[in-house]
Amino acid sequence: MQNAAFRAAGRDAAYIALDILPGQLAQALEGLHEIGFAGLNVTLPHKEEAFTLVDSATPAARAAGAANTLRRAPRGWEGDATDGAGFLAWLDALGLRAPGARALLIGAGGAARSVAVALAQREPAEIRIVNRTPERAESLKALVLAAAPLARVATGAWAGATDREGDAAAGGGWDFIVRALASEEVVPEERRWWGGLKPGGSLLDLNYGARAGAARTEARSAGFRYEDGLGLLLEQGALSFEFWTGTKAPREAMRGALDSAEG
Repeated sequence: MQNAAFRAAGRDAAYIALDILPGQLAQALEGLHEIGFAGLNVTLPHKEEAFTLVDSATPAARAAGAANTLRRAPRGWEGDATDGAGFLAWLDALGLRAPGARALLIGAGGAARSVAVALAQREPAEIRIVNRTPERAESLKALVLAAAPLARVATGAWAGATDREGDAAAGGGWDFIVRALASEEVVPEERRWWGGLKPGGSLLDLNYGARAGAARTEARSAGFRYEDGLGLLLEQGALSFEFWTGTKAPREAMRGALDSAEG
């Protein structure tokens, strides 16, 4: 997608994948800056650590406490978080309204942080955050409220819920559920929250391609509207391109590359 964008824009640049193990990010960023990389995307599990390592950060990255897009600066890296704005653009492309909606966010990692903070700016009726680790859900709730003090944000138990909370999960009336999990498998603890999706609601999975296969199959067999994260990938990728280059992203070329890869 990004290489297609560079070609369409006539830029002499290449986008490559680098595997960086946990615990090696600081050393990697130092080395990549030294040898002249102009920009980077950072993905799971490095987004939150990347934020702590940048020399400066955009308001979006500071609000989310995570960075997924880095741009070379004289002394280090400038960090941005394009997942949140990309998510809102994806919602718009899908025709989903956030104002007044009840949204369930499953997951509390780097992408979920950006998504939750951005979503709160659209004034939904409620954002409920569910995560395997309750402390991370509470931490994300606090982060959202720091950025949007008037937002209605709650957390829910991943497992071992009371009967009352189990009923709330099943009858949640969610307009849409955001699945911000690295896991491809849909486990029973997650599946019970899906039961709260109201008729006509949407399940938005941040995974895409083969990683979205299990959730896609299960959601569609249950009759839910399911969207994988390819649309989000396009929108956040276009914003990354614009952060790196200062020019408008060639979205049609980028979309064409994604369509070809999926085909």
